Amino acid sequence: CLALGFLTRPAALSLLGTMMGAVYFHLSAVGLQGFPLGHVESYSYDFEEPMLYALIFLMFWFNGAGPLSVDSVIYGAISEEESEEQDD
Repeated sequence: CLALGFLTRPAALSLLGTMMGAVYFHLSAVGLQGFPLGHVESYSYDFEEPMLYALIFLMFWFNGAGPLSVDSVIYGAISEEESEEQDD
């Protein structure tokens, strides 16, 4: 869905919820691991990757798919129909 730009905002919102659940799971299991200056064995905090993905999905949720997407074509057709109905 995200690659084609079809239903981008609902897909991004559901994936954001999933990643926030993963962040919560990691934080409840091992805590902050000394964040931000702690030394961890795997050289990355357990919650770092899901938090990165959550921020990316948050960006897609706010910005939408962009002008070259299926959503843009659909919303453009809907807005044209609405403007024609208002003109009549």
